[in-house]
Amino acid sequence: MYKINMPATDEKSRVEYLAIIPLRVRDDNYGTTLDDSESLHRFVDYVPDDMSLCFLYALKDKELNTAKIKPFSTIINDISKMLKLTNKDIDRPQHSLLIKHANYHWRQLEGSLIDGALAVVKQGDIKTTGLPTDKLINYNKEVIKPSPEPLEWSELFDASYQSSIKSNSQSSTINYPSFSKNLIKELQDTLKLTRNTAISTITMLKADASQPNVQRLLSWALSLLGDHSIRLNTISKYIGCIGRDWLMLTVDEDVDQWEGSDFEEVYEQIIQSKVKDGRRVSVLSKSSEFDDDISSGIDNDNNAGQPLSYLDRLKDSQKFTYGRLKAFHDYQRMHFDAPYVYFPWGSNRQVVKANIISPRIYYAMKEYVQSSELEIDQKPLCLIVLALAYRTGMRINEIIGIKVGDIVDIGFINGQVIEVPKIILKPNRYRRLKSSSAKRVIPIDSLFKDDELKLFIAFYYQQKRLKRRYLFSQGSGDQPLPSVFFSNMMKIIWDRLLIAHDFTFHSFRHTAISQLALVSSGSPLAQVMTDYDIAHSDAIVSAVLANNKKKGMWFGLASLAGHLTPDTTFEYYIHTAHLLAGWQMSKAKLAMPITVFEMVTGIGYQTVNRQDDRAYAASTKQVHLDKMRGYLISKVANKSILFDDNRTPANTDYKQNTQNDAANTRPSIFIHPKIYDVIALLEELQEISVDKRADRLAEIALRHGISVNDARQIYDRASQIFTDGKLLLNAPTGHKNQELLVTALDRVYQMSINGPDELQDFVKIFFVKQNLNTSSIHFGIKETQIEMLQNFMAVGCQLIDASHWQIRAHSEQAVRKIKKDLGLDISIRIGDRESFHGYEVRVVQKKRKRSDKNLAMTDDYYGSSGVMKYFGYLLMILIEN
Repeated sequence: MYKINMPATDEKSRVEYLAIIPLRVRDDNYGTTLDDSESLHRFVDYVPDDMSLCFLYALKDKELNTAKIKPFSTIINDISKMLKLTNKDIDRPQHSLLIKHANYHWRQLEGSLIDGALAVVKQGDIKTTGLPTDKLINYNKEVIKPSPEPLEWSELFDASYQSSIKSNSQSSTINYPSFSKNLIKELQDTLKLTRNTAISTITMLKADASQPNVQRLLSWALSLLGDHSIRLNTISKYIGCIGRDWLMLTVDEDVDQWEGSDFEEVYEQIIQSKVKDGRRVSVLSKSSEFDDDISSGIDNDNNAGQPLSYLDRLKDSQKFTYGRLKAFHDYQRMHFDAPYVYFPWGSNRQVVKANIISPRIYYAMKEYVQSSELEIDQKPLCLIVLALAYRTGMRINEIIGIKVGDIVDIGFINGQVIEVPKIILKPNRYRRLKSSSAKRVIPIDSLFKDDELKLFIAFYYQQKRLKRRYLFSQGSGDQPLPSVFFSNMMKIIWDRLLIAHDFTFHSFRHTAISQLALVSSGSPLAQVMTDYDIAHSDAIVSAVLANNKKKGMWFGLASLAGHLTPDTTFEYYIHTAHLLAGWQMSKAKLAMPITVFEMVTGIGYQTVNRQDDRAYAASTKQVHLDKMRGYLISKVANKSILFDDNRTPANTDYKQNTQNDAANTRPSIFIHPKIYDVIALLEELQEISVDKRADRLAEIALRHGISVNDARQIYDRASQIFTDGKLLLNAPTGHKNQELLVTALDRVYQMSINGPDELQDFVKIFFVKQNLNTSSIHFGIKETQIEMLQNFMAVGCQLIDASHWQIRAHSEQAVRKIKKDLGLDISIRIGDRESFHGYEVRVVQKKRKRSDKNLAMTDDYYGSSGVMKYFGYLLMILIEN
C-alpha cells in the first residue's frame, strides 16, 4: 500500500491523503502486459474508502490465513442470500442487485462525487487499465541521465536510427494518401468484373508499383484470385478491410527491412481503428452518468444475463479485421520472408500499451532541446512539436499534416489583434480522419502553458510570413517534414535521457488523455500527476466542454481525442480512471459511532481528538472518518509517497549549451544569414511586376526581417544573375528533394561560418560552369579541369550526401578510374553518356520510365533532380563575391 499527499484545493481545506493499493488482475481478454504464458494483466489502482481503512488498520499486525478467505463472488452471493436479493449470475457479482443497491446508496452519501461513468468502470462494465505497478511507483521520479550526447539536426532525418524506419531512399515520391485511396478503389472496381480481367488488371498494377508495401498487397490479392473457392466480392471485402490502412501506415517504409515489432505496431493501429463505428452503442450512453434520478433502475434485473460488456459485441466485429491481417501476414511470411508476428488480438483479446510520460520527463526533454546545438530557428520547431504531442495527444500524422491555414483565431481580425490559436483538424493528403467530413478543434490557447503559447504564436507568424503551406516544414513549405523526423526526435531524446523506457510517439496520446481526464474531473490528483495548476485546469475544462456541455466531460474528452464515444477513450487511453474513481469515492463523508470505532481499531477518544479536534462530534458521538484518514494511512501504508511535487522541473545535471549561441554570433559570408527569409523575400518580389519591385523592396524586406541594405544587395545580385525577370528558380518538387534541399541548406549555413574559403571556391566553380539550360555542369579533361572537379566534389559531398551525386563520362570505366585517381567518395554514382567528352556532374533521383518517348534504357533510371541547379544559383545570390 502506498500513499499520495495531495495539495489543498482551497484556502479553507487541508492537505488530502489517499491510500493506493496497486492490484494486478490476470485477464485472458484484456490487459497491458504479457507474462511468459502470454496471459494479459490489467492494473487496478484500488483506493480503500475510510471504512475499509479502519479494517485494514485493525488487521495490520494480524497473520491471515488466505486459504480461508472466500472469493469475492462467493461473499457477494452469501450476502445477497441473507438480504434476499437477486443474484442470477454468481460469476458476475457486478450485475447483482446488491452491487446495484450499493452503487445507488453510495452516490447518495453526503460529499460523494463519483459519476456514472466511473461507477461503470468500478463495476467492470467498461474495461480500463492503470499503469503497471513499477511505472506507477516510479512516476515522476525517473532517473535522468547526466551529460547526454547533444542533439543534432541531421540525425533527426536519419532513417536508420530506429529499426522500424529503415532507409527509404529507393521509394518513389508520390502523392501517397491519394494514391492509396485510388489504388484501393481501382482494385475494388476491377473485382466487380470477371476473375480473368481482375487478374490481368492487378498484374499490370503490380508491374507499375515500386513500393514494397503495394507489391505485397497486390501479390496477396492475386493469390486470393488464384483460389477459385473465394468469390470476387469476398476478396473486395478483404482488401477494403485492411488495404488502405496498410498503405497509409507503411507510407515510404522499406518493409523488407522490418522486424516483427514493426509489423505488430502497424497491425495494432489497424485493429484499434476498427474499435468503433457509427453503429456501436456506447456503454456509457446507456449508463446513468447523465441522469439525476437513478433509482428507477435498481429493481430492474432484465440485463442480469447479458454479456459483461457491450465491448464483447464490438470485439466480435474486430475479429474480421484480425483474421484478414493474420492471413495477409501469413502470406507475407511465405512469399516475402516476413518475420514471425505474435497476434495477441485474436480470440477477443485486447492489448493495451499503458504509458504516461511524467512532467519530470517532459521538462527534461524540453531542457535537453534547449541545451542542444540546434540553430535558432530549429529549436522552436522541435519544442512546439514536443508541446503539441504532450499537451494535445494528437497522432503523429495529425501533427505532420497541420497546415498554416488550419490555425484560426490568430492575427488581425475585425480590426483587432487576436491571439487565441486553435487548430482545426480536417482530412488532407497527410492526415486521414474517420471520414472526409470529420473535423476536430484543438484549443491550444487553453492547453498550452504561457511560454509554449508565446513560442507557438511566434512560430506561426514566421511560417505564415515565409508562405509555408505546412506548419512543420522547411524549404518551400509545400511538404511537411517526414514522419521519421518526428519519431526520431522523441526516440533519440528518450534514449539519451532515460536508462530504460518503452515509449513510442503514441505514448504522448496516452499521456495527454490520461492527464486531461484528471484535469477535467477537478481532482487534486491533477496537481500531483500533471503540471497544470487550478486556474489552468479550469480554463482547460471550459475549452474541452465547449461543444459538449449537454453530454458532459467524458464525451468532451472523447471528442477532443477524436472518438465518437468515451468507450474507446477509457479502454485504450485513460490510465487514471481507477485512481479518479477512488478519489471521488473518498469524498463521501463516512461516520462511525465512537464505541464501534474503538472496538474495530482499538483507537480511543484521546487519540482521535489529538489527531484532529474536528474528528469527533460530541452531539452525535460519531467519529468523522475522513478526519482520521491521514492517521490511518500513516500507520498502514508504505512510507514512500507516490508522485513527487510536479511544480519543480526535473533536476537535470547537464549545462545549457552556449556553443551554438556563440556560433550564431559569428559572421557568415552570406549577405543575410537566414536563408529561408531570403527565399521568401525573393519569391514575394518575383510576384510583383519588374517596374514596381524597387519601390516595394523596403516594405517587403522589413516584413521578412531583413535590413533594407541587405535586401537591396540580394535583389541586385538576383537581377544580375537572371535577366528574364526571374529572381529565383523554382524549387525542386517532391518531398525527397525537399528533404535533401533542407539538409543541404542547413549544412551550407554552417560552412558559411566554419569553412567560408571552401564554400567560396565551390560557388566560384559553379559560377564558371553553370548553364541555365541544363541541370548539370561539365568538366573537361585537362589537368586544371580535373582539379576543379576534385575540389567541387569534395565540398559538394559535404553539403549533399555522396550517394545523391552522379558523374557520367563516355564509359562507366572512365568514371571509376577518375574516382579512384582523385580519391572521391565511393558512394558517388557512376553513369555513361555515349560520345561525351569530359565529365558531367549532377545530383540525381530515381525515376521511372512512363513513356516510350523517354530515351532511358531501363524502366527505373537515375535522372537529374534539379537540386544542384537550384542550390547553386541560390548560393550565387547569397554570397556577394
